[in-house]
Amino acid sequence: MTNMDYPGPCMSCDAISGCANEATRKATVQTYCKGIERELDAWKASLYDVMAKFVAMDGKDQAAIKDSIMEIKSIVATIEDKAKQLEAECPLDVSPAEKEIGDKLNQLRVHYTKAMSVLGAGSFGG
Repeated sequence: MTNMDYPGPCMSCDAISGCANEATRKATVQTYCKGIERELDAWKASLYDVMAKFVAMDGKDQAAIKDSIMEIKSIVATIEDKAKQLEAECPLDVSPAEKEIGDKLNQLRVHYTKAMSVLGAGSFGG
C-alpha cells in the first residue's frame, strides 16, 4: 500500500537553486521528477485495486464514490503533466511546482480515503 504519510519526492528542493551550473541543476530537477514518478507509480498500483473493485460494483454503489474516482484520475493526470513540465522547463525555482504537487498529493490521499471508506480496506492487500 502507498505510504499515505509520505510527503512527496522531497521535503525541500532548495538544493536546485544552489546548483553550480545548468547541467547540475537539470540533473537535480530530473531526480526530483523521478521521485514524483515513483510516488505516482506507487499510487497507481494502489488505485488499480480500487478501480477493479469499482468496476465490479453495481451502479448504485458506484454512484457513492464516482466523484472521488473521477477526481483521483484527474489529480494523477495533473501531477504527471506538472512533472513533465518541470523536467522540460528545468526551472531554477521549483518551489511553486513543489507546493502544487504536494497539494495534489494531499487531495489524492483525501479522495483515496473516501473511496476506501466505501469499498472497504479489507478487500485489498496481501
